[in-house]
Amino acid sequence: MTLLTNTMDAPEDPAQDHYFMATRILGYQLLHQPNTRTQRGYPFVVLVTADVKQDRRDLLTSDGAIVLPVQNLEYNTTRIHGEMPQWKDVMTKLRAWELVEYDLIAFLDGDFILNRCLDGIFDDGATMPATLLTSNTLPTDEGELPSTYVLATVAEANPFHNYPPTAAAHDYKDPNYFNAGFFLFRPDLTLFHHFEKILQLEGRFDPQYPEQNLLNYAFRRSGQMPWIEMDGNWHIRFPTVGDMEQGVASMHDKWWSAHMDKGLQPYYDSIRWRMEGFYEVTSKKQWELAF
Repeated sequence: MTLLTNTMDAPEDPAQDHYFMATRILGYQLLHQPNTRTQRGYPFVVLVTADVKQDRRDLLTSDGAIVLPVQNLEYNTTRIHGEMPQWKDVMTKLRAWELVEYDLIAFLDGDFILNRCLDGIFDDGATMPATLLTSNTLPTDEGELPSTYVLATVAEANPFHNYPPTAAAHDYKDPNYFNAGFFLFRPDLTLFHHFEKILQLEGRFDPQYPEQNLLNYAFRRSGQMPWIEMDGNWHIRFPTVGDMEQGVASMHDKWWSAHMDKGLQPYYDSIRWRMEGFYEVTSKKQWELAF
């Protein structure tokens, strides 16, 4: 699952809209690319806000994605606003917890590149339901919590790190802090209402990284729902060629501009053009069958 919002100043041509193209690339890799696609028939769900244009929605649907419109989450934007203006809608990601028709969801931000199939993340022991740590304190004004929960992820690595990163080697910014671009969770309405309560309370989390810091607060290690560490080979932030060569499964990076290691750019470009070629051939076959 991912979330797509309307990119600020997005060009009319979808092919020039970097974040939209990132979502298409992610869908292509999850559904169609031979070495990364699901072998279990897992769906690719794209949550879209109301301002996402219809031509983008139609393209994603034709690519094989399930396009699911969601309402923006309402909150005090004067008090809670992110470091970057393009993050204005990221709190809407929390609506994924309302989708209780799904048993377990892997959430990836759109700006991801895969290196191998992700099916096995659902088998990681960290995705088993955890019970509340009631020995830890809980503020009385944040609403109820479920008796069990799932929040599995990995700590956010430093830009310069070993692979696989470890706390012992000081490879993490903070071993208790995760990036909200990659996590597995179980939808739960009680938790969604818990998040809504937190949003109403001033000073509970730093809004610099809005939904990320809210989730890190809600699933803090000192709270009753500490997030559970997954195998570090599933994901890396600030990827390098070395990470890719050593087998990391997913890389949180922008396909159009490799951030830390420019040596990754040829690989990113190749995925984009493979995607373009795949859909061009698929469209041609569909047209031929229609006539």
